[in-house]
Amino acid sequence: MADAFAYRFRARHDELDSFGHLNNAVCVKYMQEAAIQASSDAGYSLQWYEEHAVSWIIRRLEVRYYLQVRYGDEIQVRTWLSECGQCTAVREYDVTRVMDGARVARGRALWLYIDARTQRPLRLPAEIKIGFAPSGKEEDLGIRAYKSRPTENAHRYRLRRRVQTYELDPEGRVHHAVFLNWTEQAYYNAIRTAGHPLEQLRLGDWVVFLGGHDVEYFGAARDNDEIEVVSWICDVGKVRGAWTHEIYQAETMTLLARDYSLGVFVNRQGRPTAAPPSVIDDIVRGPLNRG
Repeated sequence: MADAFAYRFRARHDELDSFGHLNNAVCVKYMQEAAIQASSDAGYSLQWYEEHAVSWIIRRLEVRYYLQVRYGDEIQVRTWLSECGQCTAVREYDVTRVMDGARVARGRALWLYIDARTQRPLRLPAEIKIGFAPSGKEEDLGIRAYKSRPTENAHRYRLRRRVQTYELDPEGRVHHAVFLNWTEQAYYNAIRTAGHPLEQLRLGDWVVFLGGHDVEYFGAARDNDEIEVVSWICDVGKVRGAWTHEIYQAETMTLLARDYSLGVFVNRQGRPTAAPPSVIDDIVRGPLNRG
């Protein structure tokens, strides 16, 4: 982990989800803030980018989650570059719990260097490559479900919403972590539509926790855009399953992002368990196709 920069956070109460855990999208925001601090430490602050009219936009995000974070936990994000291309950089993230060093998450993001005025790619200056000192090492994050089978003719669930002003970043685009909030809500809406709402699942002896994301970003969502999220369960294994979420600008049906979202089935003690086949079958078939 050469030339890693470390930055710490403490989980706040308003960052927790309904399970009492740090929301996964917040973890991604921690990663971005650590990257901003690392860039500043290397001599490239937000002010420097603004003065030079350049910026970065994300093109791919991979995150593997390992451990649930609770209120008050102190978290350390270590970040470094593993690769620099002509106009791209790959940034790595390793998130751990400070009190015992346990790994919380491992992430990787592909960033594109652009002209802030034209939004077109720019060649990455040699001094930036030297300043960030890429390590050249990457590892498989293990996000894709293994020992699973792809589903056939899975029902497509659809969610529509409008971009809210509070979801925008300072450059007027929807923050990339917000896309994860949208896919999370699309998942909960889908299982409700299939007849298995979250409040019902909570009463049982198993739940699904998010194991990871592999998101490709193709375009920006902006204020008041109508968004459509199309979701379906794409892989099913004994203790894991995965969804595909495609996010569109609804008016033009332009694909903005595609998320492969890994879920892990766990029992009340947090140990991997098999999901009831009837529940999986209901979700795959969808509400209109059940007899």
